[in-house]
Amino acid sequence: MKHISTFILSFIILATTTVWANDSEYFVIGNQLVPLQQTSICVTKEILSIDLRDDSTAYVNVYYEFNNPENTPKTIIMGFEADPPYFCEDRIKASPYEHPYIKKFTVDINGQRILHKNAISEVGKFRPINKPINLCIYNDDENAEPIDGNLAYVYYFEATFHPGINKVRHTYRYMLGYSVDILYFLDYKLTPAARWANKQIDDFTLIVSAKQSTKHFFIPTICIPGAKPNITMGVGKTRLTKNDYNDDLEEWEVALRKGAISFHIKNFRPQKELCVHSGRRLHTYDRAYCNVAYYDWTDFTDFQLRIIRNLPYASRGHVFKNQQLKQFFESCFWYIPDPNYKDETSDFTPSEWKCINMKPKNK
Repeated sequence: MKHISTFILSFIILATTTVWANDSEYFVIGNQLVPLQQTSICVTKEILSIDLRDDSTAYVNVYYEFNNPENTPKTIIMGFEADPPYFCEDRIKASPYEHPYIKKFTVDINGQRILHKNAISEVGKFRPINKPINLCIYNDDENAEPIDGNLAYVYYFEATFHPGINKVRHTYRYMLGYSVDILYFLDYKLTPAARWANKQIDDFTLIVSAKQSTKHFFIPTICIPGAKPNITMGVGKTRLTKNDYNDDLEEWEVALRKGAISFHIKNFRPQKELCVHSGRRLHTYDRAYCNVAYYDWTDFTDFQLRIIRNLPYASRGHVFKNQQLKQFFESCFWYIPDPNYKDETSDFTPSEWKCINMKPKNK
């Protein structure tokens, strides 16, 4: 499925090109590992690491420490429920019960790889449904079967916890969503952590990274209340801001270049789900989504075209000598000058080369 994302200049409103009725595409929400049955097990520590990639995916790596307070080993069924896609293009059948936009699911318990299974089940009730079913929440096909919005893909496995602390590592990749105004958004369910016996995560760390590229995004403070940002790798900066796109919600605004940011919370009882999203305008430039071929550039001025051609360099920290370009990019929050950047182009993406080589269609 090809994505057509919008790229909106701060001084120009472009006509959008999209095939979806509500101009957005939602694929899947990430989720906590949770018990699928009652248990006395507690989650004492979690480090949730999410790496934003340039291929429109997020790589999730989660480290847990669970405490079994009993004197004997305890085996439970655990896993997570993944919501079906929304506004999906194809009629996606449940069988073989794997979510179409979750890849490379793994789980290790105390250093041992655990095999998982897939099923379709009612949300909140682990009752696998063993028959093919259309599991797309919305579909334009008039002949499609009625869709039950209370069903989810389930990834599950048996987990044996020894007395005391048990270490679990869990990974997968999933597709980012997008909309007309938002270049990408990443949703992740935190509240299911309350299903564990202690009803909280005693020690929680969130790490969001852009290890391979430049990213500029927002995280509402209500998702991680009281937590302060800490740049732990690469180059980056943060500020508190009010996002006019989201009812003046207070958010952390983050700019990263091959870096990572972390937030730490003790006794975390999540009340809201995590949402990481780009902004809407030029200062939110994300090169993976700069699909310049979709737009007619004939109405742009020479200076506006020059800005677009220089976006790939600006995102990497090129220091501009031209005063107009210098003034413009220094007005963008995401721009972080790097005097040591030598205009290396070996990692430029095809979309970035389209920016660099872009000319008005009437010239």
